[in-house]
Amino acid sequence: MRKNFKKMVIPPALCICLFGQFNLVMAEDSKEVTLEAVEVHSTVLKDYQVTTEVITAEKIKEMGATNLAEALESVPGLYMARADKAARLVRIRGAATDQTKVYIDGMPVFPLSGIASNSASDLATVPVENIEKIEIIKGPGPVQYGTDYKGGVILITTKNGKGPGQFNLNLSGGSHKSFDNYISYSGSDNKASYYITAGKKQGDGHLNHSEFDTEYFNGKIKWDLGKESKLTLSGYYMTTDREIPNGIDQITGQETTTDINWSGDKGVWTGKYDDKGKKIMKYAAKDWKYSDFKQTNIALQFEEKASNKFKYDIKVYHVTDANDLSVYNVTNANLGLNTSTNPLRYNSEWTSKGNGIEFTGDFQTDRNNTLTFGAKYNKIDWDSNDVLNKYDSGSDKRTGYYLQDSWRLGDKTDLTMGVRHDQVQQSFRNYEDKDEDTTDPVFNITHRLDENNTLRFSAGKTHNFVTAKQVTGNIKAGAAIPDPEKAKNYELGWKHNFDEKSSLDVAIFNNKIDNRIDKITDKSNPLYNTFRNIFKTDIQGAELEYSRYFTKRLKGFVNYTYLDAKDTNEAGVKSRAANLPENMFNYGLTYTVDKFRASVFGHYLGNVLTTDNTYKKLDSYHTVDLNLSYHENKNVEYYLHVNNLFDTNYWEKYDFPGDGINFMAGINIKM
Repeated sequence: MRKNFKKMVIPPALCICLFGQFNLVMAEDSKEVTLEAVEVHSTVLKDYQVTTEVITAEKIKEMGATNLAEALESVPGLYMARADKAARLVRIRGAATDQTKVYIDGMPVFPLSGIASNSASDLATVPVENIEKIEIIKGPGPVQYGTDYKGGVILITTKNGKGPGQFNLNLSGGSHKSFDNYISYSGSDNKASYYITAGKKQGDGHLNHSEFDTEYFNGKIKWDLGKESKLTLSGYYMTTDREIPNGIDQITGQETTTDINWSGDKGVWTGKYDDKGKKIMKYAAKDWKYSDFKQTNIALQFEEKASNKFKYDIKVYHVTDANDLSVYNVTNANLGLNTSTNPLRYNSEWTSKGNGIEFTGDFQTDRNNTLTFGAKYNKIDWDSNDVLNKYDSGSDKRTGYYLQDSWRLGDKTDLTMGVRHDQVQQSFRNYEDKDEDTTDPVFNITHRLDENNTLRFSAGKTHNFVTAKQVTGNIKAGAAIPDPEKAKNYELGWKHNFDEKSSLDVAIFNNKIDNRIDKITDKSNPLYNTFRNIFKTDIQGAELEYSRYFTKRLKGFVNYTYLDAKDTNEAGVKSRAANLPENMFNYGLTYTVDKFRASVFGHYLGNVLTTDNTYKKLDSYHTVDLNLSYHENKNVEYYLHVNNLFDTNYWEKYDFPGDGINFMAGINIKM
């Protein structure tokens, strides 16, 4: 694929140039660019300034992002990790991949995340075609979003249709036999606005056994019921068949296998015994695949301003998640086995569905004080069965109540204090039910020193309950059930506006975690692949971000993140936490002239410590992406996205090489 890149990229690039009729020499000055406003996604707390990153639809276009994972790659403090089953998940400020909440138009996404499986919570499955903006709240956030996260909250707002109905068609294709085509229709009248998108994407991937075929649909209809009330119906549907690439050994270049013992693989004795005298076996599985992987979300939200001092919203939603996961048992194949207890191919089906209801009210007690209160209830029922006739089922019910008060102390200082109580009730088919609850406070203060400088400080407590999947897995293996994680989070920040064209944002943070839940990855441990508590984990770091409009045509940004994460066991011995880079660096430049726009984005990732005994560390690497677009007129746009422009060799995981230089070229037509 890499050797033929020039033959594959240059013709589409030339076509784009010819169709676009570039005229850079004679181009006139482009219209003056204005800075994008930053909003914090909250019912009333627009001044609640925890570290919040806003990615607009324009920014998504500049990056050439096609899914949520790609759109988040340049955000400081975020590490896009390749997790179990090759899912693209995010670690915010070192928190685990399942400790980030994702909402679309106020509706929670990924119903299994934090309950049964986080491999289904793949950010790469969320398309960006109708996203208006993405907001990432880092640090102790408003209690209305919960305190059951340490990483943060990702809030996605989709577009509202404007004006007469209009179709938008996107056709694109590129490396690895990939294409991404979608059509949308949007518009509005006096009473309603609407936006719907339907699309299909396919590709072979850059590794063996990595084909995917995805279809998706999402949309939103908003009705204006009067001057003070609105009703919104929104939904999302995705179905995909997705192969999971086999790992590659860095030394031999051969495909690797996964060492698991629950799939019916007979296994091979290693010649060793564990501390209980039990034989230590080695298993081999490959060619993982998701079939009929489906996710749906549908929500109805009612908003009303009941008076000049009180407004509220109520939302109800229904979510589903289903998939069939299969894997090939290598040892059984070598032994010629294909029985009910030792199958050649193991299949496991997961399904879940649930409903939720949330209420939020805002009461302005006086001109400088607002009281926010609310409640949330949701219940997810899940079950699984497999080819070995093993069946599990259960439910996860969560209830939360919160109260938050916001004061404006003069013209320069804003103070917010909140408290939230959450309770989880987990029921299992064959095991004793489990109940947990916690109460967490959050505090935030911002002070404007002058019109160019703002200081902020946040502190709060968060928690993470053990998931239903972790409970059932530990019970089956005879392991103790981990206690809930609890953490104290602190942040100190400073934002400085040099002028209307440039700004600097600095944040220093510290997360002190007790009883961090972690998987045992030592294969010699008889409780291998179960979950345990790590006594203490201390994550501290810093983020710096500078952005500037150099001229009417040129703008850019640069950001840097430093992470220091250390685990401490009960004996007081400290060690560096694995699977996290110590340093991350991103930068970007966008040049716009007349109808042409070019953007360059760079990503540097520092060394990453792994849990593998052979490849204990992943080397640092630097990649560069190039995006070109040309607007022939207001209805036709051509674009070319080139990723890993300099063909950098790197490893995302110890057995997963990154993609070489690759591209996607396409056309977007408004009709």
